[in-house]
Amino acid sequence: MKNELATNLAPTAEASHQAVESSAFTPSANETKEFRMDQVPFPSVSHPPIPPMPPVTQVAAEAPDPFDPSQFAANSTVVGEAGVIKVLLACPVRKPNKQEFVRVHPDPDYRLAAHILELKTEQETYLVMPEVAAALPGETRLVTLMLTVSRQGNVFLWPVPAPNPQGRENHHWGRTARSAVDQGVNRWVRVVSNMSQGFYDVFVANVDLGNPVWPRESLRDLLAIAFGNTFIIRDLSHPVIKRLTGQS
Repeated sequence: MKNELATNLAPTAEASHQAVESSAFTPSANETKEFRMDQVPFPSVSHPPIPPMPPVTQVAAEAPDPFDPSQFAANSTVVGEAGVIKVLLACPVRKPNKQEFVRVHPDPDYRLAAHILELKTEQETYLVMPEVAAALPGETRLVTLMLTVSRQGNVFLWPVPAPNPQGRENHHWGRTARSAVDQGVNRWVRVVSNMSQGFYDVFVANVDLGNPVWPRESLRDLLAIAFGNTFIIRDLSHPVIKRLTGQS
């Protein structure tokens, strides 16, 4: 009887033990819900679309042309050495040569209305004081000395005939010379004597010849260089005046 009871109770105890183990490791209905971030309700935020990046293109730099004419073009009328200043030792008083292009300084401070006396044989030009010129009628002439420079950098004072005091022109030389000056202030000009017509022909450069290079000296210094003491007639005792008046 005891053996039968033990036999009948064994399966029951074993099943009870299995039921306990199963209940210990089996989650309840509340525990079966898994926590997932994608199931959490977050507020929706809209973002503007990101535009696509433009394609990156690389442009290869072109090598400079070794024979490009612009890199050889001179940008001034005088080419000097670096750090060297040209010393002006002479300043002739003359008209422009027919084969040179010239420019006239635009500043009135570089112009002087004055009397000059010209000795054609000796090819000498004298600056004459006004009171001396008044004592020598017909020997001097009234001009405007104008600072002028050639394209080669040659500096000189151009004696341009002044208008007739009475407003009358006896010839066309003076009028056309002054017209050449007006053109030469802003442009390179070439002045050629037209002997058959009795006036100057003026030719204007049709290409850019660059800017003129002007001297650093003032008009006072230019007069000193051009005339010095030898070629200035300050009174009637000057040797040239004595020779013209027959005193020597």
